[in-house]
Amino acid sequence: MTGDHGASAYLFTFPVVFFGSLVLAGLAALLAQKRMGKLPRVGEAGYNVFVLLLGLWCLAGLLIDATAHISGVVDDTFFTEWHALWYSGATAYGAYIFYAVLPEGGIAELVRRPFGVLGDIAPQHRAGVWGIIIFGVAGFGDMIWHEVLGVETSLDILLSPTHIGLFAGLALSVSGPMWSAWVDAKSGTEGFTSQLLLAFGVGAAWTVLLLLTRFSHLWIAPLEQVCYAPGGALGCESRYEDALQTGLNMIYVQAMMTAGALLLFLRRWEPARGTLLLMGALHAVGVWVYANSGPAILVQGLIWAVVLEGLRGLWMAGHRHLFMALATASQVVIGIVAALLALPKTATVRTWMEGTDLHLVPYGWSVHATFGVVVLAAFIGIIATSIVMPPDVVEAHEP
Repeated sequence: MTGDHGASAYLFTFPVVFFGSLVLAGLAALLAQKRMGKLPRVGEAGYNVFVLLLGLWCLAGLLIDATAHISGVVDDTFFTEWHALWYSGATAYGAYIFYAVLPEGGIAELVRRPFGVLGDIAPQHRAGVWGIIIFGVAGFGDMIWHEVLGVETSLDILLSPTHIGLFAGLALSVSGPMWSAWVDAKSGTEGFTSQLLLAFGVGAAWTVLLLLTRFSHLWIAPLEQVCYAPGGALGCESRYEDALQTGLNMIYVQAMMTAGALLLFLRRWEPARGTLLLMGALHAVGVWVYANSGPAILVQGLIWAVVLEGLRGLWMAGHRHLFMALATASQVVIGIVAALLALPKTATVRTWMEGTDLHLVPYGWSVHATFGVVVLAAFIGIIATSIVMPPDVVEAHEP
């Protein structure tokens, strides 16, 4: 299958969007260089601002391209405006990251001894650089893949080998500044502004991984996939075990991802006011885009972000396990409440008995399972905290 270029104007719009946006970015960089004397490198004043803006460009490009694929608004070609915006952002971001970490010899030295230069990059900067390299190689492969085999839609976008490379490269590159700051004892110690780029790095990587697991998110899944009603009423699964197992798998995956993303940041930095809100907001935007639905799910995500920020006091007081238990459990509770509010007005039944089991809407699970999944999510958060932050080893004293 080859690209159907004759039926679209993509071969014209792709270079216009790609090169046009890069020209605008280049002009902005020249103005900044003229004003500042030179573009900042890692650790210099202004570096965080540049990386944050370029990272937002990359992330926005991913979300727009994902929306196009999920909605089926794609042609049978690689050369779409969605790809152009995403790849131009990645090109600009990659060029700046390379500039910021390369030796004084610059591009000439990179061309002269590429493997030596890459090997000389400090370990804390390698994630960002290698992420860009992986993204570039996967992007070139993605062009060939699309033009030869066609364009994926629906869940297929998650399984294309070149797309997996793009996701991995983007997750590494946007989180690169966080790894660069990891070894700096003073990083993130001056309030929210000092943690803005760090939290964005974690939140953006989390958003990328959310795309890979969008099929396994209780908030995104259509109600009929996880709900049970006798006789398949309201389009629900007619087998209780099937509905419950599907819902459980989603809770397992998202509780572990939520705990992992939060603990990655919290293991290194104490969250400033607003930091957890930002990370939760990025999660909300990602879920909203990948769900391809109305604003209700965005509001749902932002409510959880506010709850997450409200739990910050527990973490700061040293109640780490309780914080994580409530963070993961509240995500499930908000999902259940949102599903309950979204039930059709025609659904007048709220509870029913099957044998000795009381079943509850919105999912039609038994009362044991409905409350049990909340406890399960909390338990996953506690286990994750214990693994990531085990007790300190106490040296034995000589008798």
